[in-house]
Amino acid sequence: MKIFIGNPKIGGEWWLSHIRTASLIISCFLVAGSCDSASPIGGGLIVERNVPVTEPAGSLLNWYEMKADPEDSENLIVCGTKHSFQDNAYYGVVYVSHDGGNSWKSALEDRSSGWVTEHSCAFGHRHVAYFVSEASKVVDGEPHHALGTTRIFRSPDGGETWTETTKTGWADFSTSAVVPSSVSPGQQLYVFYNGDSEYSSAKKLGSTLDFFTVSDDGTTASGRRIVPGMAVRNYQGVYPSSSVVLDDGSLVVLYEARTEAPTASGKDPIEIGVVRMASDRASQPIIVAAPNLGVTPPACPPSLSNSLAYDRVHDLLYVAYNDVVYGHCGLMLVSSHDAGRSWSSPRELSVEGESRDSRYFPILTVNRDGVIGVLWRGKREYSPDCWYFSLSHDGAKLDNTVNLSPCLNLDSLEKQSSGDLATFIQQPEVGQSASVELLSLRDFQSRVGITASPDGTMHALWSTLGDGFGELRTARIHIGEIAQAQSNPPVPALSDITDRVHVLYGGEQRLDRETKSITVDVSIRNNSLVAIANPLYLQIESASSDFGSVKLANAVSTGSQGSEYLKIPWSSDNASLAPRSATLPCHLVFHLSEESGPKSGRLVILKMKLRIFAPRQN
Repeated sequence: MKIFIGNPKIGGEWWLSHIRTASLIISCFLVAGSCDSASPIGGGLIVERNVPVTEPAGSLLNWYEMKADPEDSENLIVCGTKHSFQDNAYYGVVYVSHDGGNSWKSALEDRSSGWVTEHSCAFGHRHVAYFVSEASKVVDGEPHHALGTTRIFRSPDGGETWTETTKTGWADFSTSAVVPSSVSPGQQLYVFYNGDSEYSSAKKLGSTLDFFTVSDDGTTASGRRIVPGMAVRNYQGVYPSSSVVLDDGSLVVLYEARTEAPTASGKDPIEIGVVRMASDRASQPIIVAAPNLGVTPPACPPSLSNSLAYDRVHDLLYVAYNDVVYGHCGLMLVSSHDAGRSWSSPRELSVEGESRDSRYFPILTVNRDGVIGVLWRGKREYSPDCWYFSLSHDGAKLDNTVNLSPCLNLDSLEKQSSGDLATFIQQPEVGQSASVELLSLRDFQSRVGITASPDGTMHALWSTLGDGFGELRTARIHIGEIAQAQSNPPVPALSDITDRVHVLYGGEQRLDRETKSITVDVSIRNNSLVAIANPLYLQIESASSDFGSVKLANAVSTGSQGSEYLKIPWSSDNASLAPRSATLPCHLVFHLSEESGPKSGRLVILKMKLRIFAPRQN
């Protein structure tokens, strides 16, 4: 795992009852939530569905990326390293969304050892996704990467279900991409990583960028290969951060490499480069930039993830990175019109008429219309706050900037959390003491992400303190009006079947202070002796809270009489819900407005009456 020089630390109760009358009553005393509202920002930028991805408990968030299904805008995955402070361990995790980022759930957790890190994931065609997960060998609490194993997991259904398909050796700081196979029908997964197979201080040969491929079905991993011309550059670590597949089927991989050890003055000499893959052959490294980075003023630390993005409309590649310019740390952008063979002079992404403020860690995506989306931070520390999103239509100016996470002072003890704690033990040498350090790793982030789905929507992924002190969030970001295609068709004629079903707790409850929203998941079980025709619809008859006014935020359908409904997800493709069968969870999202103090000693977060409807049978 890469250690950043700029970081001295290291590289209630839920109550539910229902009354069997003409309606059902649900009261929640502690819930937790997300918000499905759209907020217009100046100039037609719409930030929609600002929701949490991770569980309410909160944890350290130091390595995550997000990928979109190239053939279905509803399918998204987030993969990364899940930290457990109770176990003092790291595990691999994949979260999945099948509704365009509106709701998320954990789909896979890799607990193969106590040090499962260096993750990457990728989407291919036919809704196939891959998860690359490295498990180090842990001996007496210390990881031994040379003895570690890389596991390849494959999902055939857009990230819903996963199967471990093959294993290979440790792949440090991996990035991955799926490309059409040059030797067989179908596609293959490429995995790039930081290698040291050629490292020799005596011969002045350095670290290398290595890679292997995985077959379409995920069961066969190739031998490991070294990118030519890399070792002679004498790199002290080569860290791939992102990759893109071009329209001609070639692959471009971005890396950052340390050219020498950090200097006494605080400078951190690095090169940023790309490698091109065509017909299963790697090019020599192509240097994009050699930025002036370090911890001395104007401090401009190495990036979390240098960023590579592809504009398919104009067949144009972009790389974003940080560098010192005009006395501050700027967001720099370079471009290539020839598939990465040559690169333009850098330009700073800035706002017209502004003072020269520093901006950090640019992460790029480009939507189907060729508009650049930039996720960036307002301060140089790696802590979970101070994230912004901007558009750039010309590759020079930042437009429509919106703050996604407020900038806070997180240095005080009251802002620390158990979720960020990790204990490091160094066993004693002969005659010496053992060393034990309990550290807060909030300021240790290695990778964050952003992506664009086929419908042109951008999806930003950022970290924030959250209510559990450590939360990963995402939002859908549109340009202009929300597409009409997102609205659901009219609700058919319905019959009230409330007295034929039971309402069950659906598995999640959240109180989201950041968006002032409340979520509780419910599912519906057919409690009658006959099947009930699908689809089912849920209607909120009334809702209240002791803490202010609440309104259902994610009603998506309107009936003929103006009533709002939620269409309840199916558990199968069957035309009816069998007796004793239950639906998938339905996310009830309420927005809290006119916030006030509690009106009673019960502290009721949410109380609602609801009815269940099915299509009327002729």
